[in-house]
Amino acid sequence: MMKQLALPLLVLGLAAATAAAQSAGGASGQYDPTAEVSYSGIVTAVIPVVGADGTVGVHFNLKTSTGTIVKVEVGPAMFIGMNDFSFLMDDLIAVQGAWVSHDGDLALWARQVSKGSKTLVLRNADGMPRWPLATAEDPDGCGVSHAPVRY
Repeated sequence: MMKQLALPLLVLGLAAATAAAQSAGGASGQYDPTAEVSYSGIVTAVIPVVGADGTVGVHFNLKTSTGTIVKVEVGPAMFIGMNDFSFLMDDLIAVQGAWVSHDGDLALWARQVSKGSKTLVLRNADGMPRWPLATAEDPDGCGVSHAPVRY
């Protein structure tokens, strides 16, 4: 009888632990516009992230005036460039976004980023991205139907 209960209890325990970990500190994999926060500070690192399909995303670390490092996930490099925006170390940035837990990693997903007199709006007020989403016909959201590009 005890062996019959052990596996279901183990599965339930793992499921509960996973759910608790995902809900800690931010929504699990979804942007929540009701939980938006704002930070400003200096960019200490710009991190390009290459997806399996060849798309390049842009992340950066932002150091606030209190010394806190905020990990910010911005969006596709192509979308950022098409909007005549860029990020460099030591840029003074203001960012508005929501904390999201994705694959066990907690980061601020940016909705809009301001630098100087320019503002880049990355997501609509409901949190939906403004860049084209990938489809089978457009695997990286660039607007051109092609096979994934490998370098």
